[in-house]
Parts: sequence; structure tokens; C-alpha cells
Amino acid sequence: MNPKPIILDISEWQVPSQINYDVLSRQIGGVIVRIQYGSNYEDKHYRTHLAAFQKYNVPVAVYSWVRGTSIADMEKEASDFYRRAKAFQPSFWWLDVEEQSMTDMRFGVEAYRNKLKSLGAKKVGTYIANHLYRQFNIDTKKFDAIWLPTYGQNTGIYQGNNPTATSEYHLHQYTDQGRLAGYSGNLDLNRIAKGNITDYFEGSTSPSAPVPPTQNEQTYQLLFDVHLRKEPSTKSTSIALLKQGTQIRIRNLHHHESYLWGEQKRTDGSTAYIALGMLQGYVSKVK
Repeated sequence: MNPKPIILDISEWQVPSQINYDVLSRQIGGVIVRIQYGSNYEDKHYRTHLAAFQKYNVPVAVYSWVRGTSIADMEKEASDFYRRAKAFQPSFWWLDVEEQSMTDMRFGVEAYRNKLKSLGAKKVGTYIANHLYRQFNIDTKKFDAIWLPTYGQNTGIYQGNNPTATSEYHLHQYTDQGRLAGYSGNLDLNRIAKGNITDYFEGSTSPSAPVPPTQNEQTYQLLFDVHLRKEPSTKSTSIALLKQGTQIRIRNLHHHESYLWGEQKRTDGSTAYIALGMLQGYVSKVK
């Protein structure tokens, strides 16, 4: 049995045309999407993956396979990583360190982390191959979280096999043979070893006060299918799935769980809420 919540990490190896994002999204608590393999190779499907999971209200983080061969190269990779992913406003930025691309990986990875932070990435973690953890000697205390893989018999489910390189880790990738409804192939599945899901996918800031509307009501048109919910929360009960192209009347706007929510008055007098996006529009205003 898989620990809950399930954290999925995904890349171009999982082809969008083979994924039912609606079904898959219902089974996971968050997703970490690969953006690049070094600077020169941009993941083919990262934009599609990120937009699709955000459409179904799945919190997203991003990762980049580190291949820098010098300090300047590491900083270039960090800049490309940030440029490619920043529009999706991921909650966490992960450096995937699985190959020795320069002699002093400790020095190089720190340069990558520092550059990413200076560009505006608030939370930066590192994924380190368990068998290379000691060899690379990365300064893990500088990172906001550590993510390690160990599969054991790799049966597709968690069987208690944990990383051996250190006990100081936060996420654990426990299989690359996982299976979930919505995709027929193998998936990388992860569990939270320390902390809560909000530490890695929602941020630690408190929701802001309701944003006053500029007018009493505005009309919007949905750009995607979006759930109408009882409360302004992705965990709240769905009242209905509103289809792409539907025009909706929105009253007040609220910020909660890193989303912008529209408040809608129902015909029975109750109030419902719809996620307008993570600062990326799910709607367009009808003038």
C-alpha cells in the first residue's frame, strides 16, 4: 500500500497523450515536473504537464537534472531553469544531482542553489542519488529540503525500505515502478518523510484577507473545465465541474492556498467558490 499523500514526479517520458490528467490528479497530493536536463535540453512536455495538473488543482513543484561543468555553467543552468519555470509559480525548486559533471560537486551545486535563490526561487531543495550522497559531499544544510531515492525490491509500493546515506531527508522516492489509474505505464512515486505536504507544495505564508472587488460583480469565461467548490480550498467538496467556455458571474475575490478564488452567489442563496488560477488565468474577463 502506498503512503498518503502520494507525491508524483514526472517528465517527458510520461507522454501527455497517454495520461488522463483528471483521473491521475485525484490520486496525488502534489507533482514535481522536470523542466530540463542541463541547460541545453528542455523537457518536451513540461508546459503541458504543469498546465494540466494546475487545471485540476494539483499543487506543482519543478526539478532540473544538474549537468554543469563549471561554476559559470552551473549558474547558467540555474538561470535557464528559473526562466523556463517561473511563470508556473512552483512552490519548490529541486536540483536533481545524479551525475558527477564537475570535479567539485559540492562547490558547483552550491553555486547553482545560490544563483537560483538570487533570482527569486523561495524554496530550493536537492534530490541526491543515495549511492552518491557521500561522494558528492553536498552542503545539504544550505537547502530547504532533501529528497532521496531508495527502492528496495522495487515492487511499485512502499515496503519500508528507506535511504541509507543519511537520516536527514524530507522526501523519499520509493519506487519507479508505481502504478496509478489514469496512466498505464510506470511512475515515480514519493512519500513525505518529514513535515507536511504544505511544507513542500503550499508554502508557509498565511492566506491573505479577501481582495475587495473592483465592482459588485464581473463576468468571466472559463478557459478550462474547473470545479465549483463549497469552500475556497482544493480539498473542499466539488459541487459541479463547470465546462470550458461557461460564463460565470463572480462577486468577491479571495486568496487562499496560493490560488485566486472567485466567490459566486448560488440561486438557492448559498455561496460557492471557483479557483481562477495560481496567478495564471483559468478564466478570461468578458467585457
